[in-house]
Amino acid sequence: MAENVIFVPHNKEFQANYSDTNPIVPKYAFAGIGQLDEHGPILYDGINEKGLMGATLYFPRYAFYQNSIEKNKLNVSPDRVISTILANAQNLAEVITLFKTKINIINQSNPTINTVPPLHFIFSDRSGQSLIIEPKKDGIDIIEDSIGVMTNSPDYSWHETNLRNYITLTPKQHENITFINKKLAPFSQGSGTFGLPGDYTPPSRFVRTAFLKNATEQAEDETSAVSLLHHVLESVSIPKGAVINELGAQDYTCYTAYMCSESLAFYYSTYYNQRINKLSLKSLLTSDDYKIFKINNNEDINQLN
Repeated sequence: MAENVIFVPHNKEFQANYSDTNPIVPKYAFAGIGQLDEHGPILYDGINEKGLMGATLYFPRYAFYQNSIEKNKLNVSPDRVISTILANAQNLAEVITLFKTKINIINQSNPTINTVPPLHFIFSDRSGQSLIIEPKKDGIDIIEDSIGVMTNSPDYSWHETNLRNYITLTPKQHENITFINKKLAPFSQGSGTFGLPGDYTPPSRFVRTAFLKNATEQAEDETSAVSLLHHVLESVSIPKGAVINELGAQDYTCYTAYMCSESLAFYYSTYYNQRINKLSLKSLLTSDDYKIFKINNNEDINQLN
């Protein structure tokens, strides 16, 4: 469903769900990857003009939504949460307020895939902090003190607990040891990462990303940061054929996105074209209509304007 890079301007009305005829009017312009239908934009990752960034990830067997529309709430279908939040909030504090007082995520099917997508969400802003939102049976979990890494099921708290199994991981080389009457030395480099899981399950991908986020050098500028992020996320990128789901379809990483809150830049690369493309949100803020940039895996585009 990630077909286009879409820019949504100020005051361009769209629906937050598939049944409500009362549209919302965006306070802030935003852009990201997704699709545009007759109801408005569906974004999976995105950034708005205030530097608020958001992303959605699959959350099967854990996501839970409300079955009824509430009159005094902003009723949002799961796949339109990112668009709705980016249109209405400028920072994490406002995101928290929306989810505590206004947002009602409803159990509504996406007509393209004919199913209710089980999702959870992560947001960040210029503070550098992250916010994880998980709609569950006992209510919406708002996690403000995460490590800023999120993957698929189980829920975030489970992944953070599981991370304790890997606290011995280190980027440093292990020293030689005496074992009984033998002196043993590590093989080559990387001995400190022995035990780092390499499979494609969500727990393993969470551990790998968390380790790399903690261990890698801090980037000096935006270009270096995007390059570093690309290397980190490639460690959890799934190639076609490596994972087949229960329906016999290939589960693979069709695109990767990166965002910069300060410069309002949105970067992405696709499965067939690893060249990193850039969209400058600043250059589009004077536009009063949608801008759609078709993602073409075989097209070599460096910058979208």
